[in-house]
Amino acid sequence: MQRPSTHSAFAPRSHNERSGSVLIAVLAIIALLSFLITRFMDEASQDLEYRALFNEPPDARSFAFSLLEISLATLNEVALIDEGKLYAPEQGWADPIAYSNVVIPNGWTASIEITDATDKIPLNSIEEARLNRIFEETFEFDFGTSRELSSTLLDWIDADDTRRLNGYETEEYLDENPPYRAANAPLQTLEELRLLKVWQDEFFDDDGKPNELYTLLASIFTVAYQGEINANVASQDVIDSISLEDDWFQETLFEDIDDETPYLKSIPDSAAGKFVSSEARLLRITVTLNRGSVPLTLQALVEPQIDTESSSGGGNNLPGSASGADIPKSGSAEEQEALKIPFKIVRLTTEIDPEVSTQAARYSEFDFE
Repeated sequence: MQRPSTHSAFAPRSHNERSGSVLIAVLAIIALLSFLITRFMDEASQDLEYRALFNEPPDARSFAFSLLEISLATLNEVALIDEGKLYAPEQGWADPIAYSNVVIPNGWTASIEITDATDKIPLNSIEEARLNRIFEETFEFDFGTSRELSSTLLDWIDADDTRRLNGYETEEYLDENPPYRAANAPLQTLEELRLLKVWQDEFFDDDGKPNELYTLLASIFTVAYQGEINANVASQDVIDSISLEDDWFQETLFEDIDDETPYLKSIPDSAAGKFVSSEARLLRITVTLNRGSVPLTLQALVEPQIDTESSSGGGNNLPGSASGADIPKSGSAEEQEALKIPFKIVRLTTEIDPEVSTQAARYSEFDFE
């Protein structure tokens, strides 16, 4: 009689088999815990970076303002080399970090961008006839729509409540839902145009979002300043727009530019008094500072006020110096005036205004040998 086998399918596993299963389970748990810990450490480090930058910001903000001071010092030094004038980035002020050999501390990345804010047509001060011509030629609006747009804009920014023939004043805006009043003041941002009748239909979609015509508008016009346009940084669209009613040929504007001086130092006689200049009168300085993946952005609008005579004389007006001993140290407007700082800070913010980036006309269709 045959004896039954002791190795059936339901026989208990050996000690080695049980140990192997336990080891695999332990290794799986360790792998899972390692993944969770690594994920937690990544998220925790990002959270710490955020808190370090925004909850305890003195070091970051101090460094950002130091880079702003370096930018102003670079602009001042370059201008003094060229008779106190700022014309174009090719003078050497485009990259203050490289110019001043600043060493960025480990763990930080930093960049400085200086752009000329006088590269577009000031919408708040443009002449009505010129604006109408631009609407017709550049935006291809018909005669009636162009007049409605210009009249509506002028009614919005002028100080009175007298309605123009094709315009709108507070009385019409009070019928909106919700109602509001005309600003009777210059535009603060281009997006404020969404509130203006006719403009809201032509430059914004049904949801109030900017459309393609608005993008073109933002590449030509600005509300950041009022004054002449710097031809050295103006785009082709801007040059085309300001020359519509003028009798000078665009080709002659940059005819004197060469490789040695690739920018204008003066406007040709043919373009004199035509709403253009060759100098930068308002600069936008953007300092971007990163520690980890969290950025800190500082932006300043500054007006150059460089005095070559006082700078060459070697005078020192700083508080505490011999000539500046009586200057107050209060940070007041009087102190700033007494210090004779070569720049006037028009605006200082941590937010970047959306601007359409454009290429200077002298490097587009106006190619030169």
